[in-house]
Amino acid sequence: MNWLSILLQVNLYLTLGVAFYFFFLRKETFHQQNRIYLLLFSIVAFLIPFVELGIVHDWFVTSKVSDVVAVIPLEEFTVSPLTEEPEWSWNILAINIYFIGFGFGLLKFSLNLFKLQQLFSIQHLEGQAFSVFGKVVVDKKLNGYEAIRQHEEVHSKEFHSIDVFWFELIAVICWFNPIVYFLRKEIKLIHEYIADDTVAAKMGSPYQYAQILVSSHFNTDTSLLVNNFFNQSILKSRIAKLSQTKSKPTAKSKYLIVVPLLVAMLVVANACRENIVPEASNPDPLSLKEDNKTFDDQIFTVVEESPQFPGGLKAMYKYIADEIKYPSRAQKANISGRVFLKFVVDKDGYVTNPTVLKGIGFGCDEEAIRVVKNFPRWQPGSQNGQHVNVYFTMPITFELDGVKYEAKTDKATTLVLPDEKIAFRQTINPKDKPLVVLNEVVVVGYQFNKLKPEEIASINVLKGAKAIEKYGEQGTKGVLEITTKK
Repeated sequence: MNWLSILLQVNLYLTLGVAFYFFFLRKETFHQQNRIYLLLFSIVAFLIPFVELGIVHDWFVTSKVSDVVAVIPLEEFTVSPLTEEPEWSWNILAINIYFIGFGFGLLKFSLNLFKLQQLFSIQHLEGQAFSVFGKVVVDKKLNGYEAIRQHEEVHSKEFHSIDVFWFELIAVICWFNPIVYFLRKEIKLIHEYIADDTVAAKMGSPYQYAQILVSSHFNTDTSLLVNNFFNQSILKSRIAKLSQTKSKPTAKSKYLIVVPLLVAMLVVANACRENIVPEASNPDPLSLKEDNKTFDDQIFTVVEESPQFPGGLKAMYKYIADEIKYPSRAQKANISGRVFLKFVVDKDGYVTNPTVLKGIGFGCDEEAIRVVKNFPRWQPGSQNGQHVNVYFTMPITFELDGVKYEAKTDKATTLVLPDEKIAFRQTINPKDKPLVVLNEVVVVGYQFNKLKPEEIASINVLKGAKAIEKYGEQGTKGVLEITTKK
């Protein structure tokens, strides 16, 4: 499975889990249960993308979700009157940005580990109170020393440091998701609630314990990977929680709501895996069927090895650039936009069933289909060592780049070009070549690529009676009057 798909799924599941916690569980006083929920849900979020259940695979809703999220997407290709091969891709840029953020987060995590090691080497930790992995450090001179020591021992005995490290690692991996920073802060707050409740119960007075919180010193660096007693940023929340009325036992029934949430996550995970679509003679690309009988007829949306265009994506874009033509109807009507295609690369490497999911008309849909139909044979995709049929989607953008066409009946059609991005493409049948007039001089066999864009002032297109009237029989196939800048 594609690692990017897994990463996106994990962040989706984390976001759903935290949203459920925020709206249904956060205000309750079931601190131990909330801690367990956040821990288990964060672990499940990383595991679910790898879980495949046959029974979930067969559900109708899974097949519908699969068609939305699991079809292999190709990068967008832009067509202009002169189509150029893309020089870079958004995917590569996104991957580079991700790994830069990941590297920065990993460096910051490593620095915090180093600071923690340095903290342990200090002989006299005056005014400090914290615990980490079973080690409890409390300055005996602190006001309320006994209560503070008991508080830190709760952290130590319940292994809260493991939670802290786990959520720090999640923040490194999913650094781009703001939800993980809320999660990292929330788990520390829950740890404090648990320890505060335990010590306040032993003291028999939440009010007295709250006084210790307020009157204590605040010296420890809260950025370190420790459970810190003196964390000013959450002090108000801790005191408020101590005075809050305990939640009723019946409120625990809210945890049952997580079951349909887990089911929804399983549906998405299975839809993003090897969801199978039986190929029919005229398949509907927006629907999936449940009857999957023979391996040969199955169409996969995600496979272990994706089909490859001969020479790779760069070669594919070059092929499109060489073959595709901007339809004249679309140019004259100033039509631009995206054509979304869906097609199958079969187990023999041939492109079949190209279909327009969303088009813009004026010949653009047909042109996109024509080019895709004529793709050369691909290296087929494989699953479990066998060649299989695979679905792909591809957006092709038709863009005029500022070129404006003005068509008028029985009159010349004028094409006005901007100073930048002007180029010509041979799209005319050799037998139907128009007469070319450059600066009022007829030229034969003129190669457009010899003319630099910045040299062009305007192009005037004559056709029909207007062209014949001015140039005689030479204008039968139309005339291009090109005027360059003086």
